[in-house]
Amino acid sequence: MKIKAIGIVLLLSHSLSYGMISFGNYDCGQWFIKKELAKAWLLGYLSGINAILGDDKIKYDPLDKLNSAEQAFLWMDNYCKRNPLNTITTGALDLYQELQKK
Repeated sequence: MKIKAIGIVLLLSHSLSYGMISFGNYDCGQWFIKKELAKAWLLGYLSGINAILGDDKIKYDPLDKLNSAEQAFLWMDNYCKRNPLNTITTGALDLYQELQKK
């Protein structure tokens, strides 16, 4: 478990430091224009992060703190209003980290 956690931390810190490639990534300006596509992308991205970082052995699932997908969409609306030059990937990572703290 410790090795997995260390690897994940290194992977995330490397990805956040040097940027990361994600297919279909939208910026916050596009979030409001291509909303339906961006919503689907966000849910897929969060699910992918959760699949990698979650832990079935200890039933650790940060996404269970959301009652609905609509909460994630509202969070991203607010994020993009505050950070219009950022990408949805950055927002999704910030949302996931916020959920991990709860």
